[in-house]
Amino acid sequence: MRSRRAGSRCISIRSAAARHDFTQLAPKVALAARTAGITSFQMYMSEVLLSVIFSGVLEHHPGIKLVIGEAGTGWIPYILQRMDAEWEDQFKELDLKMRPSKYWRRQCYATYQSDPIGVKLIDELGEDKIMWASDFPHPDGVWPDSQEYIQRELGHLPEATRRKIVCDNAAKLYRFVD
Repeated sequence: MRSRRAGSRCISIRSAAARHDFTQLAPKVALAARTAGITSFQMYMSEVLLSVIFSGVLEHHPGIKLVIGEAGTGWIPYILQRMDAEWEDQFKELDLKMRPSKYWRRQCYATYQSDPIGVKLIDELGEDKIMWASDFPHPDGVWPDSQEYIQRELGHLPEATRRKIVCDNAAKLYRFVD
């Protein structure tokens, strides 16, 4: 997606987990398979993040902003730590001048609607790098209970941090404000 202002680029990515036909399965087996898919689809985004960073896209295009949508955030610090460890072992062969976690902090963002574990890891993620989303009008979203989710998961945080996560980060990233 291109912003209104010249020269800025923002790519939003949502999980492209494989869709399966469960119609030939017994009802309980199909339900279990769908439930497993719904539960794990966020994990597929780790492959996208790994691929974009290790391929050098963010190194060669420092103006691009990558947004991982609808994938939660609790898994990201673990993946970044693993990527940094592999980078240390392989960096001479990779065309990356920085640790993968530095690219995250420079160019990446993630959205979530309910992720108590991710909220506990805000210091690792960076409070400027995560954005709350209600996923309205989808039926699996948290709306109309949005305020309850925000209070339950972010209520203990300082008001300035809550405001960044719920509003300001998205407004700044998508240039709704200067």
